[in-house]
Amino acid sequence: MARTTHDRIARAEADRFRADVIALLNIERPDWEDWEWRWLTDEARRQPDYLYSEKEQAVLERLIACAKSFGAYAGYTVPEMIAIACPHCADLTEEEQEFIEKLHATGATELKRRQLQRLAAICRRYQEIERDPLNDAAVQDAA
Repeated sequence: MARTTHDRIARAEADRFRADVIALLNIERPDWEDWEWRWLTDEARRQPDYLYSEKEQAVLERLIACAKSFGAYAGYTVPEMIAIACPHCADLTEEEQEFIEKLHATGATELKRRQLQRLAAICRRYQEIERDPLNDAAVQDAA
């Protein structure tokens, strides 16, 4: 009886894990690194009876934290931060310039954690923007 209960609990945890993975694969405007996308895809393809490890759970928790969207950082909204960065596009690297131009063109109002932190780092070059300890710490804790 105890083994059956343990098996049911483990199965339920695996089902929740798989559901979280599938939800992450389907989020709007993901910013996954290539390895993260492959990892999520591989985890979603596991056999139904597969039981996920603690290390896999830790990676999933980090990705869940990175997938959260925010509309503001350190008192500045995303559109305000884009407006700070846009006039300086010519001073940015090509990659940074493409990033800012894409945000501006899409009218972004919310960004994933890493995107927001990247935007804030660019904006800090041109305006004093404090670090948002809650947002920065949450990503570092999950990493």
